[in-house]
Amino acid sequence: MTDLVDLAPRNSTPLDLAAIRTADARLRYAAIVQEIADIRYRDVIPDDVLPWLLRHWGLEDAAAFMDDHQRLYKEGKHWQTVRGRLEAFQIIFEWLGLYAVHERGTHADVRFGLFQIGLDGEPELKTLLNLIGLADLSKGAASVLGRVYGGYDIRPMRLDMMRLDGALLDDWSGVYLEGIEPKLSFGRQHGEEIEFRPGISGSSDGLVSGTARFEEGFVLDRSQLDGAVLESSVVSIQAALSGQTINLANTVFMPWPRTRWGQAWNFEPFIIYGGPDGTSGQ
Repeated sequence: MTDLVDLAPRNSTPLDLAAIRTADARLRYAAIVQEIADIRYRDVIPDDVLPWLLRHWGLEDAAAFMDDHQRLYKEGKHWQTVRGRLEAFQIIFEWLGLYAVHERGTHADVRFGLFQIGLDGEPELKTLLNLIGLADLSKGAASVLGRVYGGYDIRPMRLDMMRLDGALLDDWSGVYLEGIEPKLSFGRQHGEEIEFRPGISGSSDGLVSGTARFEEGFVLDRSQLDGAVLESSVVSIQAALSGQTINLANTVFMPWPRTRWGQAWNFEPFIIYGGPDGTSGQ
């Protein structure tokens, strides 16, 4: 690096040369300037410099939805080059640690630009908000994130493709929460493992049965479209169409007779249908 004093005129006085050396800061800060130029190539960027580099590369918007800013700096430049493509969504799914799929809108459909994201379950609220934020930055200009689902996914009914009791009539399942634009549809499985400890009370078998009442009203898998009257409040309880038989895994020897005995249970679950006003019945 050439010093400014070397460029001074030959007739410069000692005072002039001293003033030039005083004003020439390049020599004093050469090492610092080189360190600033090379800092972006480090494996770990200092925390006080990282926000400036993220802003320099246009990643400040994504940083609001990404906790690991070091990873964002390393992988964000490639993510920017694939924004608007499916690869961009695969990257943000990995960033957030989600097993998710990007579902395109139906080609030639009225809402062809509406896409959805499917998850394997309900994420935490913070993760969900980060996903929505990064998805909006990853999508194409003509695309709209319309729905995020996981665990509960019921699709709108098309008369030429679906059964009446296998789909909603006009839209996807889900609800809108305040402050969140896409529709959310999540379901949880409630249950636990049951350990049966049967006891033989002297009889060879037993039967427990119940009766369910079917009230008037419209039930999709029981009624005809033109043969039922819709009431303001309809609640019906009916036995499920299929049961589940559970057999003991290990048969045991009983004192009498000397043969192997087993025991089985048959469960007939019940389904509660709520009427148009949303009641569920008791």
